[in-house]
Amino acid sequence: MKNYLYPFFWLHGEEPEVLTEYIEKISESGMQGLCIESRPHPDFVGEGWWRDVDHILAELKKRNMKMWILDDAHFPTGFANGKVKESYPEYLKIYLNMRRYDIQGTGRKIRIDFSLIKGRPWDRPDPSEKILGVYMAKRVFKKGDDRDLIDAETLMDISENIDGRLLTLETTPIGAYSIFVVYETHKGGEEATADYLNPLVKEATEVLIDEVYEPHYAHYKDEFGKTIEGFFSDEPRFGNMKGTEWSIGKEMPLPWRPDLENELTFDKKMLPLLWVPASGVESEIRYKYMDLVTRLYQENFTEVLGSWCRAHGVCYMGHNIEDNGAHARLGYGAGHYFRGQTGMDFAGIDTIGGQIVPGMNYHHDAFNTGGSNGEFYHYALAKLASSAAHLDPAKKGRALCEAFGAYGWNEGLRMMSWIANHLLVRGINYLVPHAFNPKKYPDFDCPPHFYAHGHNPQFRYFKVFSDYVNRIADIFRDGKMPARVGVLYPAEQEWGGKYTPVEKLTRELTEHQISFEIVTLDHLKEAKICNGCYTINELVFDTLVIGGSEFIPEDLNQVMSDLEKAGVNLIVTGSISGKEGISLYDLGAAMESQGYSSIELGKSLPELVFYEYKKDGKIYRMFFNENIVDAVDTTVRLKKRCGTVYGFDAWKDKYYSISEKDGSYRLCLKPYEAVIWCESSEIPENIEAGNIVCDGSVSEIELPESGWKVSFADSMSYPEFTVNVGTDRLTCISDLIGFEDKTGTVRFSNEIEIEKTDSEKYVLDLGLVSEIAEVFVNGKSAGVRICEPYTFDLSGLLAYGKNQIEIDVTNSLGTEQRDVISHYLPIETFGIIGHPTIFCQK
Repeated sequence: MKNYLYPFFWLHGEEPEVLTEYIEKISESGMQGLCIESRPHPDFVGEGWWRDVDHILAELKKRNMKMWILDDAHFPTGFANGKVKESYPEYLKIYLNMRRYDIQGTGRKIRIDFSLIKGRPWDRPDPSEKILGVYMAKRVFKKGDDRDLIDAETLMDISENIDGRLLTLETTPIGAYSIFVVYETHKGGEEATADYLNPLVKEATEVLIDEVYEPHYAHYKDEFGKTIEGFFSDEPRFGNMKGTEWSIGKEMPLPWRPDLENELTFDKKMLPLLWVPASGVESEIRYKYMDLVTRLYQENFTEVLGSWCRAHGVCYMGHNIEDNGAHARLGYGAGHYFRGQTGMDFAGIDTIGGQIVPGMNYHHDAFNTGGSNGEFYHYALAKLASSAAHLDPAKKGRALCEAFGAYGWNEGLRMMSWIANHLLVRGINYLVPHAFNPKKYPDFDCPPHFYAHGHNPQFRYFKVFSDYVNRIADIFRDGKMPARVGVLYPAEQEWGGKYTPVEKLTRELTEHQISFEIVTLDHLKEAKICNGCYTINELVFDTLVIGGSEFIPEDLNQVMSDLEKAGVNLIVTGSISGKEGISLYDLGAAMESQGYSSIELGKSLPELVFYEYKKDGKIYRMFFNENIVDAVDTTVRLKKRCGTVYGFDAWKDKYYSISEKDGSYRLCLKPYEAVIWCESSEIPENIEAGNIVCDGSVSEIELPESGWKVSFADSMSYPEFTVNVGTDRLTCISDLIGFEDKTGTVRFSNEIEIEKTDSEKYVLDLGLVSEIAEVFVNGKSAGVRICEPYTFDLSGLLAYGKNQIEIDVTNSLGTEQRDVISHYLPIETFGIIGHPTIFCQK
């Protein structure tokens, strides 16, 4: 089986035997790769580091496992192991900032002293900071507009009137004016990255290469492209401010580099408009600035690292911070998601800290900064990465997500499977699970930790989860997603003013099962446009969806004109360029009625997510029920069909038949459940019958309500059940005194009698379980279910007469461990919630 899982393996200087144990466990978990991360290591790129990596590589080679390397002493990437501050201070980040003075001009002489007054709020710029220019403009006052507007036409450069730090104006115009002192500074708004390299300067990025990349190559060049597959950058950013909300135009220091004023495509006297509004004139200035710095980030950071990696036979991958819209902003962001990924061989995102939470497609409290904009995380995040992977030929369809970290100990495999399905059905095909942590348990650094020195009772089931993910990820590689629709990435529109967030548009399409890619203005400018279509990396689109906005750049105007002339269908929501489009909230229904979905459902199901993929002459369709309460039971009509349709059970690695009736197929999905349908001219051998609970007329055998022997074992003592639980019923033991905070496995044992009938198939449905269930019949395992449906095929295991049945239910460490992160998710119950039944069919 191919591997698509590369979990973080944190290194703190552990003993060799601990490293060996953890590599064995990672391999046992079904993950045949890993990404080493200093968390931090006490001797990163020193002798202690090389000793540990030598040992890790030797152990990996024994098991034919692969390795990625997180590329800095600690996250986020850009610290360069502390060498920038220590040895190359000229390459530290610098910013452009502005100090404003409002005056009432009287026509007489005035003086303003910019000298430093320590400890006072006006101590900027300080004597060490270079004043780039001083500008003045007339104030504008409008009824009903409380913004501090200026008249851009009156902006003038008065820098020649500075002597040292003293500004002297012999005469001042009469009226309300503002004076702006624009200066360079090393003082940013994010302390954590204050000593980081300037990503706008190529030579600064080369310090990271010299201090981290080159030493690894010097030690392990023979393993590059073999055991060592690549370097991983974690959350590099502009870092001018802390947080996700820093859209251009807010009061903040701005990313800069020496002499950048000479690269501007606008008059330098317009610099104050980067902070100050001017009745719309500022939109073009802000757009041009953001366009420049995001291209410089791409050219001088990601492309530099990516080029080095490819020249040395390895890949470059990782992710920026996309959180809550940061993907198109400053601060935590890189200003433009797709440019921040250019130069990488994988498109990357992450979901950590309670960002994607099952069922929560709205803003909610979470561990990550600013809470969680659930609408963005549900409907845009994963599509950013999969679209970048599909549209950039260098990425070869590879889209990764760092996932599961910092959710707290409450997150178990059940929730992880929901998140994994959420990502897979949107085109993600590599996961970086966060994390294997060999520190002494319990360590409260961003749990959960998957092995936890044997304390995680769910660890023995990780291979079930990993195999499932690997099978689906392998299906969604080396093919094409047949999308007709492009959705315009609105970074440039946001830079210029009010805009429609991309998640508003993609939500409409997702909830109506319409396939799409997120495309950028950069993509469109390079696209081949003709005959009613535009083509990007061999993907052909006939429609472009554009969200309304106050501003669009001239390049976009031109592209829209070219597309329209070629016959491409432009669908606009809201208002753009003075034209009114359709209502945003009518978008999905309108496009569905126009036939944009390749399937037709028996009823509207907005939480049924659909993905379509063509590969090797087959069509694969994945359906995922994201509703965590209600089941799906509907019909599906395929509008175009060219072969036989059958199902693939990725949990069991088996194909099964699907019956057709009146041109439609029945789709039954429990909450958390996903299925894959295949369409091909050839049917695989050994295809099995479909799900009898959904498809056939059945009889039922209810399991006894009482008379059960109930016992408990923690992770360290399993499978020895030495603790008796004071009940004889199938129940939640967390409701019983003494078991409220127990973590481990509860076993329900009983004897059931099967009368001789003509039934040939028996399926046990446990109903709802919290959270992992494994069933044994007469001592043999009938399988493991991590999430719904908790159904087990007992055919071939049950005998006529008496049968011993054992039901093991395992919970997460969240019941036992409480920490600052874990309280963001509720504590799950522990046991059996439903009413188990055996379904019988001839």
